[in-house]
Amino acid sequence: MNMVRCPVCDKGTLRPGKVKESMFGVELGEYDGEICSKCGETFLDSDVTKKLEEKAKALGLWGISKKVKIVRSGNSLCIRIPAELARFLDLKEGKEIVIAPDGKEKLVVDLI
Repeated sequence: MNMVRCPVCDKGTLRPGKVKESMFGVELGEYDGEICSKCGETFLDSDVTKKLEEKAKALGLWGISKKVKIVRSGNSLCIRIPAELARFLDLKEGKEIVIAPDGKEKLVVDLI
């Protein structure tokens, strides 16, 4: 039996297993795939990937992640929230949020 070496860590071997997939915290299901015995990286074939894409599109998850620019408004900086993302999160004008840094490279927004 020829074991396939992991292309990510180059130390483990790929073994068949069930892979749980989610997008933006929404579970998309469990699929047959391959899992590295060393680093745990998962791999899915193109047919499974197409099924995941279709499910994500059906749930309105596909394409809601957007690159936006920071703009100035008076002395403050503003971030525009695209309509698709606002609908997904059920955001409305006047809703309060908590915004905080997670290190120097990440911003966390909690809905309250």
